[in-house]
Amino acid sequence: MASLGLEFQSVKAVAAEADPAGRAPPGARGARVPPVSDGTSARDARIRTMVGMHFDTVWRALRRLGVPEAGADDAAQQVFLVATRRLDEIDAPRERQYLLGIALRVASDARHALARRREVPMGDSREVARQNELTDAAPLAEQLLDEKRARALLAQFLEGMPEDLREAFVLFELEEMPAPAVAQILGVPVGTVASRVRRARQFIREHLPQRGQP
Repeated sequence: MASLGLEFQSVKAVAAEADPAGRAPPGARGARVPPVSDGTSARDARIRTMVGMHFDTVWRALRRLGVPEAGADDAAQQVFLVATRRLDEIDAPRERQYLLGIALRVASDARHALARRREVPMGDSREVARQNELTDAAPLAEQLLDEKRARALLAQFLEGMPEDLREAFVLFELEEMPAPAVAQILGVPVGTVASRVRRARQFIREHLPQRGQP
């Protein structure tokens, strides 16, 4: 995987240190897995194994793709429900790739729904003020622990990144999927994936705080 440069590599490293496995919050795993029967059929066993192996990956990808934490559990459940219905067409060695493809579509739907909900009436001044207060507090990074700063910075990059660049960057750089697999999920040529990842890296470089700035 090509280098993003020392500055962003350090951001990724600190973010990984803050949350090494990218795990879902305690209690999320297993609390909202797709319901299956109590039987011991091979199908039921495969579903449970699939959820156990890939829940953290799906949850983490959904968050990085813009699903708010409060909705990540429900979105992850939706991914596995879709996968359960399509289980017969999923090759076991490619389960992770297939699940991330579903997660991509679920996250896109969630982002669009969130954008519609964010059209808050001007009369709802308390909610607008609260959002502005959170935004205004963001530059006070020196008051945060380094791990939180790094995670917030990474989230900020992803939030501001164009959707097509974000999807390619998350899958290729953060989920470390090979470019051909990313291309298959996104339905674009491998060269387009490479171009989008390159532009995503440039976006990050352009938005990195200048040295000496908070």
